Amino acid sequence: MRLKIYNIMVVAMFLTTWQLGYADTCGLLTEGEVEEITGQKVDSVGVQSGYGNCIYYRNVNIFGQIMKAPLVTVGYTRSDVQSRWDYWNSRPDKEVIPGLGDGAVWSPGDAFLVCRVKGGLLMIMIWGEVGDGSKKDMAVQLARKAITRIK
Repeated sequence: MRLKIYNIMVVAMFLTTWQLGYADTCGLLTEGEVEEITGQKVDSVGVQSGYGNCIYYRNVNIFGQIMKAPLVTVGYTRSDVQSRWDYWNSRPDKEVIPGLGDGAVWSPGDAFLVCRVKGGLLMIMIWGEVGDGSKKDMAVQLARKAITRIK
């Protein structure tokens, strides 16, 4: 009986999350793709509690302590798409990225890419100091890979 109740709760939690518009964001990019594009080793991957975003972490040494630091955050939602798009698309520092999804903008001050795709928004943020390439180029490369996996 407990197993049935547990299964019902798991299904209900999944449906609630799905209805909020979250996708399996950790299935949009592999650790290898993030490492290849950023030039940084991914030490762990986790889902951001309450948001469903996938965060790729690297270990950093801060004053002799090894700590997890975000490297890349990936989110996809079909919730509140128009208002989120309007916010990012109205930013004065935005850079339009042609040929990506159904429209994409880069916010350099936030190192944040927002891309309209398949009725939702793909969001990619690049954290900290990374590799030799620009954060915008990295985010665009990651988005091109992630878009192919959005259903």
